Amino acid sequence: MTAYLTEYEIKTSLKTLVKQYLENCKNCHQLSDEFVELIRYTLKAKYANYNEETRTIEVGVKQENENSFYDDIKTYSYSLEQAEQELGKSFNNYSGKELTYFGKFLNGQQNDINTEIRVIR
Repeated sequence: MTAYLTEYEIKTSLKTLVKQYLENCKNCHQLSDEFVELIRYTLKAKYANYNEETRTIEVGVKQENENSFYDDIKTYSYSLEQAEQELGKSFNNYSGKELTYFGKFLNGQQNDINTEIRVIR
């Protein structure tokens, strides 16, 4: 099945979805699996979790280390408002075919190889 979505539809839907995920996070004090997946993909993170004590989202991003065989993981902490802004900026940087994953994500079919998303301008 093929779905046709505009860049604007995808970006707007993602921003709305992030607001819903963050509201859910405020209420239940944890990140849903789908939200973790979205954060990891968008911010190129190794992990994402909610720190209930500081009420922040912690994101671990791989940092290459030339002096070590292993890469370092740098942890960034975002308040819920900062997380919304950071993800929104990241979504704005994507265009065209790069948005295909997000179109599948919005349709709940990111792992379905039979689903095709066509991004139109």
